[in-house]
Amino acid sequence: MKRFSHYLLFAFTILFSACSSDLEVIGNYKETIVVYGLLDQSQPKQYIKINKAFLGEGNALGYAQIKDSSQFVNSLNVVLKRIKDGTELSSITLSPDNTIPKQPGTFYGPDQQNAVYSCATPPGTLNTDSDYKLVIKNNETGVEVSSQTPLISDAVLTSPPSGSPFLSFINPNSNNYQYQVRWTTGKNARIYQLIIQLNYIDSTDSGNITQVLDWVFPEQKTLGLSGNESIKNDFLGQSIMQFIGNQLNDYSGLIARRVLNAKLILVAGGDDLNTFIEVNKPSTSIVQEKPEFTNITNGLGILSSRYTKPPFSRPLAAATWDSLSCGQFTKDLKFLNHLGLPCQ
Repeated sequence: MKRFSHYLLFAFTILFSACSSDLEVIGNYKETIVVYGLLDQSQPKQYIKINKAFLGEGNALGYAQIKDSSQFVNSLNVVLKRIKDGTELSSITLSPDNTIPKQPGTFYGPDQQNAVYSCATPPGTLNTDSDYKLVIKNNETGVEVSSQTPLISDAVLTSPPSGSPFLSFINPNSNNYQYQVRWTTGKNARIYQLIIQLNYIDSTDSGNITQVLDWVFPEQKTLGLSGNESIKNDFLGQSIMQFIGNQLNDYSGLIARRVLNAKLILVAGGDDLNTFIEVNKPSTSIVQEKPEFTNITNGLGILSSRYTKPPFSRPLAAATWDSLSCGQFTKDLKFLNHLGLPCQ
């Protein structure tokens, strides 16, 4: 890990001879490779974004439209190496990936694509008992950058129990019912985020539309990286109904809404990812200068790990389903009850 602050010091030399008084802000060109990547063994494909930093005379926005300013064109060799106890066990070569379209904006030009490299990682390809080293080399210039990261082990969901047949956010006998989501952390995880996802179908005049609504909870940090810590996220059951009521609305053409299921999703992030997020948060003080963070040797950016636990997916319990249909926060949203009937 490297943390550093850049301070610019301009030295003005006053000469009493016929010398130019111009200040040369732009020096000789130096190639700088900028890398962003999060390895996640739960995903079937890994993506690494690779750009180059640029600076030139004139309008920087104009340079941004030129593909060669920020992208390497067919000159990079990108390899992901499995390292265990200091020994390289295997390697995977990443290839340019043009399947993700580049969104229009400042750094968009008609001939530009996302500067993304990828590799397929079927289950078992990446191993949590090893570190992974990313090595990027520009074959034209010889410039090479690298970074290494561990992977995050799976967390164990302890509440609700794995045998629970339903997700019961509502207790009809208690207005202050506390719903509990608890888990034991995995190795190398520094931050966790819980997402409660509601999957449902809108039946409309023009057909059925599958919809997804995510309730994203604040991040929670671990005390260490060795795992086996207990983390909880408890909330009032009525809170999820309030959230749904605030996020959705009735609209012209909507006939009814039918719930498919709800999911508990846990996403974990590595230590360097947490540092990167913390460093780049908006400043809350009058001192606006912020430190920079990179863990890319000879370059800029970040390589870290993320893990998305397979969702805990269950149908809603009858009381929760009926509260969604007829409860005070959601009764006007046209959800059907557990019998498939509208609220009476």
